[in-house]
Amino acid sequence: MKKYLESLKERLLDYQIDETLLLKILSDYKEKISKINEDDFDALVKKLGDPREEINKIVIEYKLKLKENEGKETNTIIAMVPFISLVIYMVLGFGFDLWHPGWLVFIIIPLLALAFTVFYDNLIAGIIAISPFVIIISYFFVGFYYGIWHPTWLVFLLLPLIGVFSNYRSMSLKSFLFVVSPFVALIAYMFLGSFLHIWSRGWVIFLLVPMTGVLQENNSKRLLIYELSLLLAIIVGIITPYFTSSWGYSFFGLLIPAFVFIGYGEDSIIKFTKETIIDWLVFLTLASIFLIIGILYNAWGYIWMVLLIFPAYEIIKQAPDNAKIYYIMPFVSLAIFYSLGYFYGFWKYSWLAIILIPIVYFIERD
Repeated sequence: MKKYLESLKERLLDYQIDETLLLKILSDYKEKISKINEDDFDALVKKLGDPREEINKIVIEYKLKLKENEGKETNTIIAMVPFISLVIYMVLGFGFDLWHPGWLVFIIIPLLALAFTVFYDNLIAGIIAISPFVIIISYFFVGFYYGIWHPTWLVFLLLPLIGVFSNYRSMSLKSFLFVVSPFVALIAYMFLGSFLHIWSRGWVIFLLVPMTGVLQENNSKRLLIYELSLLLAIIVGIITPYFTSSWGYSFFGLLIPAFVFIGYGEDSIIKFTKETIIDWLVFLTLASIFLIIGILYNAWGYIWMVLLIFPAYEIIKQAPDNAKIYYIMPFVSLAIFYSLGYFYGFWKYSWLAIILIPIVYFIERD
């Protein structure tokens, strides 16, 4: 139901419609759906009709008109930007032989369009919309002028973080910290590995994720014990390499929080049930691959990508049937992007893998 109504709302917002009428139309369709007693999107499409076709009926019934940009001057400026950009590009190319990176002037086109449309209606939405272009320009600037493509690519992790920040008002502080912790941990891990060359010991930074996750625990005693067990695992992970030539023993510190989490029985965070057995098998298999290949081949610089399979697997199970590929594309794009850069040095080109995300979105949406 939710997806069907969101699809209707998204298309209705392309038209000139006041809030009262919008809520009325959505309420009418919500009532129709409740009578059908069906939640599956595909089933609703069969019984109610495709949202795109329903929009055409609504437009005719309520005589809705498409939104137009405010003012003729705005339209004129936006329309002229492509030509101005082309002229600037030609001048830079023929006059100064700056075909590259002169092509970046074409980024002005979507930037100005956003400035005159999205920014006009919503400042926060405008900042979010413009952020990918700022990030891409920053990535190219550092890459072309300083030759530092890696680890500059980490700026792309700001995209999901910006998305999280845009919804901070609807999230509790604990939930917010947990959501951003994987991105912060990955950035910190890449920094420790790239600049300080401590890939093998830097893995402890990922324990920040469960440390923020257990903050959801309501029982203060259990919360304290969980946090202390994770802190001990971090300490073991840091100091073990100083007492043994095989730093792989540092992973034994993970047994501490594992025993603690399991030891609470029914109140435990970690539960082994029939419903979760496959999830655990997938996780333990991936974790084993990560540890074995990392230890045997010192492959910490890239083997971490195998861990992306687990969240992608969980997302596939819960994602709608017609959007499963789109939901996992951030993980696929990240793996392609990093692999091309890490193994072949194609950092200046591998960023194109990120474009797969919006491409898949529009393909599956239609």
